[in-house]
Amino acid sequence: MARRWIGLAAVLGAVFAMAELPLYFVVPTCDPPACGVETGSLMPDWLILTRTLFNFLALTLFLVFMAGVRPLIAQADARFEWFGAVAGTAGVTWTIVDMVAKGIEGSSAIKAVEEIDPTRTVPTYLLYGSITHLMLVVFGVAFGYAVLRSRALPGWVGWSSFAIAALHLAGVPSMFFGFNSDEFYASNGWGAVAMFNGIAATWLAAVGVATLRRRTPRRLAAHA
Repeated sequence: MARRWIGLAAVLGAVFAMAELPLYFVVPTCDPPACGVETGSLMPDWLILTRTLFNFLALTLFLVFMAGVRPLIAQADARFEWFGAVAGTAGVTWTIVDMVAKGIEGSSAIKAVEEIDPTRTVPTYLLYGSITHLMLVVFGVAFGYAVLRSRALPGWVGWSSFAIAALHLAGVPSMFFGFNSDEFYASNGWGAVAMFNGIAATWLAAVGVATLRRRTPRRLAAHA
């Protein structure tokens, strides 16, 4: 029963995450001198708060999935429970850090009298940027190893988890490349943040489906 909820949480979390992403690109046109690198594209509160809500829902569901990683691995093979615990802890930390960052952005929009672009004017870039990348690196490596050794999920989940870790490792140095979100590899850039996180969310949906389909996990704990 728990496995079903864990898998479903990953799938639904990805649905909300993918619903949020387009809202970062559908923004009002704003040309210089009214808008620039410092201000970004000025956005109405409803747009900022809608994508913030989608983000909250996605991350809450991903948190449920991450909290289930340890028992998922332990049920398959207790020898690798520690790796499941590391993966789950890193994953939960990611969801909380990212939620705090987006919460600050949403709160700034509520407080501001004028329209703002919180991806530029609210300095939370490192929270949802490099820090998030590092947490997903730890998650990807630990989860991939635990899955491959415990066989809790199909082998492709483990190998692709390493690929997700490598992707986010590549995003860590983005902190040195400014805060112009129109640029691919800025600390808040559409590539280093939106695209990388979108790939991770899509991957988590696939992992959720694999979790739902693996009805009878291998039970190797007795041989530990």
